[in-house]
Amino acid sequence: MKFTETDVLVIGSGAAGFYAAIRAAESGLRVTLWEKGLAGRSGGTVSGAGPSAYGPFSDPEDSTDSHFRNTVEGGSYLSDQPLVRVLVEETQHRIQELEDWGIRFDKNSDGSYVIYLAGGHSYPRVMAISDRVGLQMCKVLRTKLHTFKNVTFGEDMLATKIMVEVGRVCGAVGVDFRNGETVSMNTPSVVLATGGVGQLYPVTSNPIQVTGDGMAIAYEAGANLLNMEQVQFFPCGLVHPPSLKGFILGIQECAKLYNKDNERFMEKYEPEKLELTTRDRLARAIHSEITAGRGTEHGGVWLDAIDLGDDTYKSFMHEIEVTAERGYDYREKRLEIAPSVHYFMGGVEIDTDASSSVPGLFSAGECSGGLQGGNRLSGNALSELLVFGSRAGEAAVKHAKNTTLASCEEQGKAEKDRILESLNRPKSDMTPNKGKNRLRKIMADYMGVTRTGEGLEKAVKEMQKLKELLPTIYVQGTAVQFNQSLQSYLELEKMVTISQAMIESAIIRKESRGAHFREDYPEWDTATAPQCTLASLEGSEPVIRTRPVKMTEIPPGQSA
Repeated sequence: MKFTETDVLVIGSGAAGFYAAIRAAESGLRVTLWEKGLAGRSGGTVSGAGPSAYGPFSDPEDSTDSHFRNTVEGGSYLSDQPLVRVLVEETQHRIQELEDWGIRFDKNSDGSYVIYLAGGHSYPRVMAISDRVGLQMCKVLRTKLHTFKNVTFGEDMLATKIMVEVGRVCGAVGVDFRNGETVSMNTPSVVLATGGVGQLYPVTSNPIQVTGDGMAIAYEAGANLLNMEQVQFFPCGLVHPPSLKGFILGIQECAKLYNKDNERFMEKYEPEKLELTTRDRLARAIHSEITAGRGTEHGGVWLDAIDLGDDTYKSFMHEIEVTAERGYDYREKRLEIAPSVHYFMGGVEIDTDASSSVPGLFSAGECSGGLQGGNRLSGNALSELLVFGSRAGEAAVKHAKNTTLASCEEQGKAEKDRILESLNRPKSDMTPNKGKNRLRKIMADYMGVTRTGEGLEKAVKEMQKLKELLPTIYVQGTAVQFNQSLQSYLELEKMVTISQAMIESAIIRKESRGAHFREDYPEWDTATAPQCTLASLEGSEPVIRTRPVKMTEIPPGQSA
C-alpha cells in the first residue's frame, strides 16, 4: 500500500473539481486531484450545454432577482435559498474569469452574446459555444490548472473511503488501477466533485463514471444526504436507434412533441408553456402518454425539430452531428424520444461555503444537494459547478491552514484489506455487472418517473436482497492493475448504498413535489412548510429525517 499526504485532495475532474483545485493551488498549498477516468475527459461536465446567468450580457429586463425566483419556483420550493442567492450573484464573475483564462462564448455579428431561452426561465440567459460549453470549460480549466507546479494528478483512481479521526477528515483511500495499488492519502481537506447517480438506471445520458461513489463515501463518513428522492429525468432522450439510447436532445427547448396519433399533447398538460415547461412536468407528460398507450413503436413519443432554421440549429451542432452520422438527422425527420435519467438534485448537504456536516469535507456540483431543490433549470448545472467549485476550493484551503493533521494509517490498512478480500472469493455465477443490471431494474421499476408506496416497499426488499448478495459476488482476476471486474464491484457496493438512501427518502416524502411523483400522493403537502429529506447512516442502515427548507427570501407557493 502506498502512504502519502497532501494539503487538499480533490476527487473528480469536471468543472467543479478543476475549479476547486485551481482555487486551492492559488494558495500555494499542495493539491492532489483524483479522477476515476481521465482528467477533464470523464464525467458529466463535458456534455454540458451552457451556463445560465445574469450579467452585462443579459436581456436588459432580466435581473439576479428574476433568476433567483425562477430557480426557487422551478425547484418546487425545495431549494435552500441562501445557496440560490450565491449562485445568481456570483455566476457572472466566474464567467468573466473563464473568459480571462481563454474560453470564448458564441457571439452574434454585432458582438452581443448568443443567449437563449430555456424551460423555467423568464428571460434568455443560457450561454452557448455551439452546444459544447462543458467540453470547452474542461479544456480551459485543465490548461489553467497545469500552470501550477503544486498540483499532482492521479488518473484511473477510484476513491473508496473518506477517513475520519476525532470527528474530522484525516484522509481518503483510493484504488490506483493504473499502477495496481491502493493509496492511503493523509489530508485535512477533501473536496468531492464526483457527479450524480445516472448509472443507477438502465437509460441515462450520464457517462459510465457516474455511479454515485462520492455521495456514498461522504455518507459512510458521516455526512448528511439531502433530498435523495429527487431524480431528474431529461424529457427528451433518444429511444431509437439502440446505439444512441439515452442520448439527450437539447433541441427539445425549441421543438414540438407529438404522440403516435399526431396530437401535440402538451396542449392539454401545459397549455400556456407547452414544451417550455420545467423538465419534471414535461417528463411526466411524456411518460403519461406512453403508459396510456399513445407511444411510438419503440416506446417513446415524436420530437419534431424540422425546419427550425439555421440560426437555431447552430447552437446544437454537436448533437446534430452525432445523430446525423447515424442516419437520424432531426432537421429532416422526427425522432423517437422518452425520459432519460439526466441529473440528480439530491446529494451531500452543504452550506454556502460548500462545507458538509463533517469538518474538512466539502462538496461541489451534482454530488451536492440543496441548491437545485426538486428540479434543476436548464443551464443552472454548469453555473453551480463554477460557483461552488470555486467556493469549495477556498473553504478547503482555509480549513487545511487551520487544522492539525491527524494520523489515519490504520484505517488505510483496514480498507486495503477489505478491498483485496474481494479478489479471493470462490467462483460463482453472480458477477458485478449482473449485480449492476439487477440494481438498475429495481430502480427503473420502482424509482422511475412515477412511484407508489407499494412499489417503494418492494424496492426496499429487493435492494436488501442484493445487498446481502454482495459478499458472494465473484470478482475476476487476482491483481488490482486495470482490473475492471474489481472496479465494477467496488462501484456496485456504493450503488447499493446510495440506492437504499434514495428509496427510503422517497418513502418518507408522502407528496408529489419536484421530480418526485407519488401516484398515491399526487399533490403537494400544503399542511406544513416544504421539507427536505435528510439521510444519515447508522451502522449500515439509512435513517431518514426531515428538516424545513431554508427559506430566507421567498415564501412557499401554494400549488404544484
